[in-house]
Amino acid sequence: MEFDNKFTVAAPIEEVWSAILDLERVAPCVPGAQVLEQTGENAYKVAIKVKLGPMSMTYRGDVEIVDRDDAEHRAQMNAKATEARGQGTANAGVEMRLAEENGGTTGTIHSDVAISGKAAAMGQGVIADVSGRLVDTFAQNLAAMLAGPPPEAPVEPPAAAAADATVAPPPTAPGPAPPPAADGLPILSIVAKVLAQRLRDPRVAVPALAALVLVLRALRRRG
Repeated sequence: MEFDNKFTVAAPIEEVWSAILDLERVAPCVPGAQVLEQTGENAYKVAIKVKLGPMSMTYRGDVEIVDRDDAEHRAQMNAKATEARGQGTANAGVEMRLAEENGGTTGTIHSDVAISGKAAAMGQGVIADVSGRLVDTFAQNLAAMLAGPPPEAPVEPPAAAAADATVAPPPTAPGPAPPPAADGLPILSIVAKVLAQRLRDPRVAVPALAALVLVLRALRRRG
């Protein structure tokens, strides 16, 4: 299966490029993902926890940056992972390109993915929609990480504060939210939203319902 996704981050391209290639730094931007160890100059052992209704699955595997072009801001990554309890595998080749756009950075991702096991029962259409939502979440968390914590408000001396006690200070704008805790990807809730949108189109209603039935049967057998 091949997928194309796009994201935009309001940060300079060099900052985004540096963060993208630092997997230990960028991994928390993907909910449920973590880097277990670095095994080579551009190779890492990783894990990602996926929630499928009441059941959770953890994929463990290797990610390696096999090619990079700093001038063109292009990188090729390969990933191979296996579900910890033998419930399936996921292999992917990912090409990422960055470009400057309107003072920020736009990234395009082309993925060639092969999966087996329960995740494959969702079907290519649903998986494509889910991957798009996950890329959006990643981009939001990446932007928040690059923005850094909000600056602390200056503290007035006690005397000055008393003199201006009748003047309300201006509200402080909230800073960017930190990336969510690594509690796993809520795949089932994402799929439910995707299906609700896709069922409006009668051409995809039957295949989408069939995919949902397969997932529910798998959960019933698991229970």
